[in-house]
Amino acid sequence: MGQIKILSEQIANKIAAGEVVERPGSVVKELIENSLDAGAKAISVSVSHGGKSMIRVTDDGSGMDKEDVRHCLLRHATSKISSVEDIERIQTLGFRGEALPSIAAISRLSLITRQSAAETGTSLKAAGGVIESVKECMTPPGTSIEVADLFFNTPARKKFLKSEGAEYAAIAEVFDSVSLAFPDVAFTLHKSGVEAAGYPAGGSLIQRIEQIYSSAISEHLLPLNTDREGITISGYIGTPDNNRVNRSGQKFFINRRPVRSLSLSFALQRAYEEFMERDRYPRAILFFEIDPTAVDVNIHPAKREVRLLNERFIQDILIRAIRKTFSERGIYVQTGAHTADAPYHPAYPEKSEPRSFAALREEAAQWKTAEEPAEGRGEPFYLSKDQSMPSGAWEALAECEAGYPFGIIRVLGQIHGTYIVAETGDGLTLIDQHAAHERIVYEAICDSFRRSSPHSQRLLFPLTLHLDQKERSIMEDCLTDFQRIGFGINSLGGGTFAVDAVPAFLADGDSIKVLTDTLHELMEESLSQSKEEREKTIAAALACKTRTVKAGKMLDEREMLHLIRKLGSAQNPHTCPHGRPTMFSVTTHEIEKRFKRR
Repeated sequence: MGQIKILSEQIANKIAAGEVVERPGSVVKELIENSLDAGAKAISVSVSHGGKSMIRVTDDGSGMDKEDVRHCLLRHATSKISSVEDIERIQTLGFRGEALPSIAAISRLSLITRQSAAETGTSLKAAGGVIESVKECMTPPGTSIEVADLFFNTPARKKFLKSEGAEYAAIAEVFDSVSLAFPDVAFTLHKSGVEAAGYPAGGSLIQRIEQIYSSAISEHLLPLNTDREGITISGYIGTPDNNRVNRSGQKFFINRRPVRSLSLSFALQRAYEEFMERDRYPRAILFFEIDPTAVDVNIHPAKREVRLLNERFIQDILIRAIRKTFSERGIYVQTGAHTADAPYHPAYPEKSEPRSFAALREEAAQWKTAEEPAEGRGEPFYLSKDQSMPSGAWEALAECEAGYPFGIIRVLGQIHGTYIVAETGDGLTLIDQHAAHERIVYEAICDSFRRSSPHSQRLLFPLTLHLDQKERSIMEDCLTDFQRIGFGINSLGGGTFAVDAVPAFLADGDSIKVLTDTLHELMEESLSQSKEEREKTIAAALACKTRTVKAGKMLDEREMLHLIRKLGSAQNPHTCPHGRPTMFSVTTHEIEKRFKRR
């Protein structure tokens, strides 16, 4: 007897569900796309417990008749394509006919629908992909689909779901992304019975941006429009200072389909590279209208990734359009300024170089010691009594000489304003000043978690923070944690928060920028249910975003001594919170071998 067996329809649907439905957010995405393909002008989404217990999507679209209802849970049953040629010119959001049967296979699904011309509608109930009943019913025109008890029959998948807050944040991300693509459609989102977001149909992209984010965000966006050889790019790009710590502020749409595209993100970064500080990412909401025959959306069942014909040509159009927009707005690189082809070393700026806003802001983020540092940045120095030294340097050395850490005898100076060089009894030690300071701040934050009354500073005038759906979800999830380390944060409703106190280690910094950067960093993290691991994740993200001394920052002798001494008192001075080494040593033996003395 042969070993190859034909899988049952039920098992095949569960396998397909593993590709289409990764989490509750995937369900929301597929159901909203079906509503839009049905011509809906008003879509309502309701979720409970992060979508784990219930997801309901209701629309006023074209609806289905009784025969379509019976067929809609069959695999590859679709009204969107009918031939192989149709795959090459897809203009709808869905087309594979896998979403609904995949969702039904791993949930308890209820569907109620009615076409506008029909007097009555049809109700369907299914569990685990098996239809239990199909009945006639009274219902308004349109379709309502409720998905309950997601992954009830696949416990192995269910245990990999994240916290309710994290799953809701993913749903909010999907909801906002699709809402951006269809500003002419009204969207409503309810979280556990309470309206969390409502976007009336406006018809204008900038109006929808203001609905989702805020007017404070839209004021720092520049319109972008270009049409070249059949490729149209439109939307908005952020000013160079309107950036984030990661790519979470970038939205790309190809023929109104939300997509992920590293190639487009790379082109965006290239266009901004001369205008923006390193390790920051621009904000952009961009729409690409491309001939459907030049776009392959049939790469993955989830349809998040696409393959583009003439991808480099599209990248070039985007880069040129952004730089043209900057030039028209008076944002340009002056002659003689450093470019990507001429490496820029911020530790040694030329006097004739124009000072950007980012450079001035970075200059304000100076490392401050317990004592006031000497005037000027100072030159690399040698701690020898035979040499001339700035006033007070010997006192600073004597203060920490008794317990000088890491076997250091003297500090020799810096390399490229980034690494501190020190002599030890058996060679040299190089210290990464940014990684070292990040470790110091990280342990200070962890200490704040353990304090009953963390060191905090009240603000004379409270600061206001406007957050979108996903940011708000992360903030609500971490609000207690932020308050425990010294933040005073109060919700004003509608995604607006007031900050009236900050931890002592943030008193001199831009606390709003640090807080939003931390939220964006946490969006990419998976917060553990363990209290200790959760605190470590938040502390690491926050330490990375505080005004730690950066690479390329020249330090004077007191600052280097103070940094080394503080690192020496750290619980784990050898790595930064993300695992990068803070220092390494080269022994005299290794040096002598390199010089052929051994």
